[in-house]
This record gives sequence, structure tokens and C-alpha cells, in this order.
Amino acid sequence: MPQRIEADVCVVGAGYAGLTAARRLTQHGKTVAVLEARDRVGGRIWTTALADGTPIDRGGAWLAPYHDAIYALAAEVGVSAYKTWMRGSHLLVDGDRIRRYKGLIPKISPLAVLTIARAQMKIDKLAKQVPLDAPWTAERAAEWDNQTVAQYLAANGITKGIGRELYEMAVRGLMTGDLDEVSYLHLLTLVHGHGSINNLFSIEKGGQDSLVVGGAGSIAQRVAAELGDAVHLNAPVRAIAQRDDRVEVTADDVVVSAARVVVASPPALNLEIAFDPVLPDDRVALYRGFEGGPETKTLVVYDEPFWRAAGFSGQTSEPGSVAETTLDASPASGTPGVIASFTFGPVAEQVDAMDPAQRRQAVLEALAARLGRRALSPVDYIETAWIHEQWTRGCSFAHLKPGVFTRYGHLIQEPFGRVHWAGTETSFVSHGAIDGAVRSGERAAAEILDRG
Repeated sequence: MPQRIEADVCVVGAGYAGLTAARRLTQHGKTVAVLEARDRVGGRIWTTALADGTPIDRGGAWLAPYHDAIYALAAEVGVSAYKTWMRGSHLLVDGDRIRRYKGLIPKISPLAVLTIARAQMKIDKLAKQVPLDAPWTAERAAEWDNQTVAQYLAANGITKGIGRELYEMAVRGLMTGDLDEVSYLHLLTLVHGHGSINNLFSIEKGGQDSLVVGGAGSIAQRVAAELGDAVHLNAPVRAIAQRDDRVEVTADDVVVSAARVVVASPPALNLEIAFDPVLPDDRVALYRGFEGGPETKTLVVYDEPFWRAAGFSGQTSEPGSVAETTLDASPASGTPGVIASFTFGPVAEQVDAMDPAQRRQAVLEALAARLGRRALSPVDYIETAWIHEQWTRGCSFAHLKPGVFTRYGHLIQEPFGRVHWAGTETSFVSHGAIDGAVRSGERAAAEILDRG
């Protein structure tokens, strides 16, 4: 017989959105039951340990200085952050040539730099015209929503060559999908929600400014520890039935009866829950229009960050390669040395199709060409292809297909009876980031508390 639980609120998903909602609700005297499909908390934030105990982040990891919500939550549970290693030269691979540079812009042609700057000024200007409380109401929303990000890139006037390839890779890294299938309005919303496109691209003072001491998952683990027995792992939710003033939530071995529910899972997974009453057609269309993109994060571990002594920051780029972009993801202590390597969208799919042994060798050879022969001899190598994660289906957040935002965007935050929605996709400030997930959990909790 399944365990039966009575609670004020049932939270579906123990990622940062669900855990934050549960924490805020309990702080206001509500009883909660958190049901998580995985055998761990954190969701798309996944901190594991190397053999020596060093924490590493297989999923989301970086924080920006303007991520106030996640920093506040970290402070509540006693977790701190440290700056991403930035000293030394960054590297850009352009065919047989490797360009060394510092700062945000590599040493490419002045014309390419000028056209990239113009494109970024334009997207920042247009993004500010998108209301963050209701992006679908922008004056040009229909026009932008029916335009793809690929069409925007084709028309942005950036000179062809490595500069354009780098810029397109960076945008593909933001949206992680086939840019022919991503709404331009969604990109504009993302940019406005982070202040500027430079904030999204930047390490120092930008989206990759800092890492979390103990790994990004350590905050979730401490929140979950304080929630204690209210968190149930290995409990994928199969059904949500609303009846008068109660909602019954059925997982594999747990049934929760609650006054309200917060669903804080990736949008596509909402379609795998049997709702009673059933989700209306417009909500089904919304969740079908949200698609998690292919993204692979590979952590290559060395006994020390040898690239630092050689004068390199660990930040490298080679659009279209098996290691499109890399960052130094070493712990605050500096050892071991960890390089985080990423591929995005269609490139991630192509790389994923390779034989695993060949893929590993190709990644190591790419790193060796940039950082030196020592890169061929790691002490550990950990791949995470997020599109294959059963309870995620893509990372780092789900993008919207053209035409979906303006038709169904008003439903993203709107409760469905006694069911409320959270997740980074539902927060337009810090959209797609850990901070956005925390904000969404706080919003969902506030909605419930406002209803008494």
C-alpha cells in the first residue's frame, strides 16, 4: 500500500524552484510534502563528488552578481561563492590558428567587432521593449514571436568568418536548440531578464561570474536537509486530481492530499502527469511548445590546473567542435584542476552520436591543442548529456518554438485551479538561471499564501 500523507501543499519537484517554494511555505507555517522523481535533490543542478571528495557540478553551476535571490538563499543556509578563474589569456580556435586575447572580445577583424557591437546594441534596445511581467504584450510581440533566432542572426549584419561563427555559437549556447526552431521573442525576453546580452555572455560581472563553494547543489542539499522527512525521493508523480477543496497527488509509492499543489518540473514533463480534470488544449499546446535543448557538459579533471601556470585562463572557444567552449571550473582551493567543456544544440547532437571512446579522445585532443599535451592525461572524465536525463530532457532551460509565446504565454504563471507553476522557465527575471528558479518558487509560494 502506498504511503498516504496529508499536507497543506504538495510540491512536485525538488529542484531549486520546488525547494524554495517549500521553504517559504514552511516558514509561514504551512505543512508541505515534496515529491521528487530522482534519487537526489537539485534538479538541473547536480553536484557529485570525485574520489577524493571534491565536489563537481554536472549541471548548472555559475552565478551572476545580480542573482540576488539565489545569493540570499545561499546566505540563509550558510553557503558562499568564489570567483571564476579569469587570469591569463583566453583562446579562440580559428581553423589552424589559435588567437590569444583578454577581455570579452577576441582579436578578430575590427569590422567584425563593429558589426557584433551593433548587433548587440540592437538586441539590447529591442529587449527593453519587452515587458517582463507579460512579454507577449510587447507592441511587436507577434512579429518577433513568429521570427526565429536563426532569421535574426542571418539579418544581423555580422561579417562572415570566425567572429560570426563565435557569435552564433554563443547565442546557440544561450538557447541550446536548433535556432531555426526558437522564437526571437523568447531570446529578447531572456536578454531583458538578464539586463543585457553582454551579461549573458560575460564571465566577470556576468552570468559566469562565480561558482559555489561545495558545488551549486550544496544549497539545495541544505534546504532539503532542513525540510527533512517532507522530501520524498524516487517519487515520480503520475497523477494530479482536483476535487473541491483538495488535490490528490499520486506518485509511485506516495499519495498526498493537499489544499494546493506547486508543479516545479521542466515544462515537457507536465504532459506526462495525468491531470483530472485534464489540462485544456491551450495548456497542452504551451507545454508542447516548450522544448529542452541538447546540451552536453563534460568535466575533465587533472591533478592541478596546469594551464594557469602556462598563462591560460581555461576559457577557450572553437565553434562547431567537440569542445565548443570551455571554462575553468576548479574548486575554490585550486586543486584538482577542472575544465568544463560544453557543446550546444545540433552540435551537441552530432557529438553525442559519436562512439564514446572516440568522443573522449577527440575532446582531449581538442584541449591538448589549446592548453598543451598535459590535457591528454586527465585523472577523471565525466560526461553529462542532459537530453538523455529522464527527468530533465534537455538543458539549461526549455526554449519556446515560434508562435507559442504570444498565443499561450499568459498561461505560463497562471494557476490551473489549485495547481500553481514554478521552474526557471516561469520566471522572466533571471530567466533560465538558478536565480530564476528560486524567484519562481518564491512567486508560487506567495500566490498560495495570498489565498490563505
